[in-house]
Amino acid sequence: MLRLRNFGVVLAAASLFPLALVGSVPAAAVPQVTKTITLHAPSALNSSWGLVSAIGYGTTAAKLGTSLGGDGGGITYGPSYGTQTPDKTWWYLDVAKKRLAHYSKTGAYLGQVKVPTKYLDQGLYLQYQNPQALKNGSIVLMGTDVSGARLLVMSKTHHFTSVKLKQWVSVHSTDGTSLYGFNTGDQTVRLNPTTGKITTVTWMRGQGGRRFSLAVGSGSVTIKRPGVTRKLKLVSAEHPTKTPHPQLEATMGADGRLWVLISAIVELSSTDYTDAVGLVSISASGHVSAVQPVRSLTSASDPADGLHLGIRYGGTKPWLMFIGTDAARVYRLK
Repeated sequence: MLRLRNFGVVLAAASLFPLALVGSVPAAAVPQVTKTITLHAPSALNSSWGLVSAIGYGTTAAKLGTSLGGDGGGITYGPSYGTQTPDKTWWYLDVAKKRLAHYSKTGAYLGQVKVPTKYLDQGLYLQYQNPQALKNGSIVLMGTDVSGARLLVMSKTHHFTSVKLKQWVSVHSTDGTSLYGFNTGDQTVRLNPTTGKITTVTWMRGQGGRRFSLAVGSGSVTIKRPGVTRKLKLVSAEHPTKTPHPQLEATMGADGRLWVLISAIVELSSTDYTDAVGLVSISASGHVSAVQPVRSLTSASDPADGLHLGIRYGGTKPWLMFIGTDAARVYRLK
């Protein structure tokens, strides 16, 4: 499970800031169809998934860096996740080495782009996270500094631009051009990564501008697409009498299929809980797929500030990213 335990929704195109409940969702005279789906305790991914890359940690340029955790007890965090650009290559936000590290589609090292010192906090610390790839090949990072919230954008030609924001936005989704997320008032917003303009909207959008919204409840997830409303009643296979409290990540492929990663806390008692996870997809017509099993989402080295689920712009197959204690691994659905 994610370290951030306040229940909420995370939306992704391809992390995490404090999770926000989806605010108002679009009203529509669309019949709601309820479907029960069963989540399971984290387990191994099945044979439908193939390992794309496993990038280990180390001091050489080809390896990702690690940084000491805030507890000072020797825990080391890996990168603040990565994202895939339309050319199929990967960029990892390597906080420890103050860079964006570049890898091929199979994880071969291609080089690095150091973040200029002027964009580091006190000239020393890279205070950004949650990389998002746009369709023009640029990478957007979210962060803050002494002057407030801002974006750091690296263009396809590796030029950096800092974009100041009027308010904090927890960014979780992109249609390839704009970013979508929640402001401090839990309103759904669209963010222009070039100008920093923030606009309140009703729907989030995925590839092709396709609209969707998601909302979480106690033991349920409601998914809306134009003309379609699906309420997923969640059940824990191991603890069917207990209520799962879900968190979500979501991403849309070029084919319009919406993928939703559900990670839920199941409270066994006031002092004990367990995890239940699963991955489903929802077509434009509202068909809900069978639940895919998912391995444990976190590790002792996971900074919990990026997205596990994504699809590159132009692609249709989802990938899952895990920041482990020895390497960052990516799997893709075959």
